[in-house]
Amino acid sequence: MNWFSRLTTVGRILFLLVLFGLIALVLHLLGVFSASGDGQSATSSSKGGLFSNKKDDAVTLVVNSYCGFSPIVWGNGGTTATDDSYFNKNYGLKLNIKIMDDFDAARAALKSGDAQIEYCTLDALPIEMGSAGTMTDTKYFMLLNFSAGADALVANASVNTISDLKGKRVAYAEGTASHTLLLNALETSSMTMDDIIPIKVSSGIEAAQVFKAKQADCAAVWSPDDVDCVEAFQGAHILTSTAQSNMLVSDGLIAKKEWLENNQELAAKIVEAILAANSEVTNNPQVFNEAAQMFAKEFETDVDFALASSKTINYATLEDEINWLGLNSVYTGMTGERIYSKMSRMYSGLGLCKSVLPWSKATYTGIVEKVAETNKLTNKQAAMGTAEKEFAAPTQEETKKVAFSEKKVTINFPVSGYDLDNSARATIDREFVDIIQSYANVRVRIEGNTDATGNYAKNVDLSQKRAQSVVNYLVKEHGINKNRFIVVGNGPKHAIADGVTGSNGDYRTTDLLLLAQ
Repeated sequence: MNWFSRLTTVGRILFLLVLFGLIALVLHLLGVFSASGDGQSATSSSKGGLFSNKKDDAVTLVVNSYCGFSPIVWGNGGTTATDDSYFNKNYGLKLNIKIMDDFDAARAALKSGDAQIEYCTLDALPIEMGSAGTMTDTKYFMLLNFSAGADALVANASVNTISDLKGKRVAYAEGTASHTLLLNALETSSMTMDDIIPIKVSSGIEAAQVFKAKQADCAAVWSPDDVDCVEAFQGAHILTSTAQSNMLVSDGLIAKKEWLENNQELAAKIVEAILAANSEVTNNPQVFNEAAQMFAKEFETDVDFALASSKTINYATLEDEINWLGLNSVYTGMTGERIYSKMSRMYSGLGLCKSVLPWSKATYTGIVEKVAETNKLTNKQAAMGTAEKEFAAPTQEETKKVAFSEKKVTINFPVSGYDLDNSARATIDREFVDIIQSYANVRVRIEGNTDATGNYAKNVDLSQKRAQSVVNYLVKEHGINKNRFIVVGNGPKHAIADGVTGSNGDYRTTDLLLLAQ
């Protein structure tokens, strides 16, 4: 008899357990269980649950239930990659897409390495990017899409302009894209959150429910809930939406800096594939419908809902990426850096974040630069979201359109003069430019006003020239289409209407008004 047969039954079991353990250890050290493509760590099935079915050769991309991700899901052939997918056939790429509406769980997956890439909303990203936080090694590296009507402010009949929100009940989800829309809308009429009665809710969906129950005068909601809100009762209407402020809210992708640096070729392939899919969905009606239907199936939602929501989104192109990331020296429109910096100030002022990382430390532009340098994309990649809207000269009817917001700003001109000095130009830069470029889809009326001193006709002429000076500066120095502007000289009209006589600085203003479409 050999030595093994001499062991007791218990001894034999213990010996086999030790032997199998040693074999497993050797295989692990050789990389059988740990190696995955492009330097990534595979996720062991022993973790179970959400990430247990991750393939060793796939990158895990986490998204939430937003139709802005439909081109990615379509390109991948679903949340689980298929061999005949657009991504695999054209790029040899298979993504492991995970749907996670639990924001904290999603970020935990990124930090642990269970996910390599995740979604973010750029305008709300500053809340996460504190210099003392846990996201300092995470970088924003790609623009995905712009909300072009997917976020809206709905209001009842008592609210017809942004100024009417003063003292009114407003429902919103704090620190989200809908909150960003609300903050910026208030700014267009020189208002802040202190001017409203805030009703904090958990999401845009809950905000819509509060509004439909008539517990709020206004609510920041998501499409297509805005349609339901308008139909809920008489007088309900859309006050403004990202259809007007079309570069204010955007989705993007983030990843750890180390992963991006170690996987540049793979990351570039992912960016290129997504941009190609974005273009296909944008420019091919059949693909658009296919993407919406696939999104509805994978995200277990209604097809009509997916179709309606998809129509409120501008999907990014390569030129959009270059413009948005500040890589185009001749581009003069809104950029990711300006939105990020502005919202860092706004959310810091509300106490939602502090010591936010500067744009240069929160971003990694090398992947898009790599894609732009090789530029192998063969479908349409001209700017969409960052493209300047074409405006013809305003018609007589358009000059009389009602404004949904009005921002009064005192710009100091010399007595009886209309030339801009450095102080006046700085005021315009600070008070007007971001609003005009954020609300890039609407016409702007610039109105000059005077107090009731002096000759009426001369005051009207002077106020017209002052308003025109402001427009000339915006066109020349900031590249804004001159046809967007309507110039009005009111002279002392408002002072007279209010019965205010004599010298009064409150009426010597130059007003910016955003006009309803």
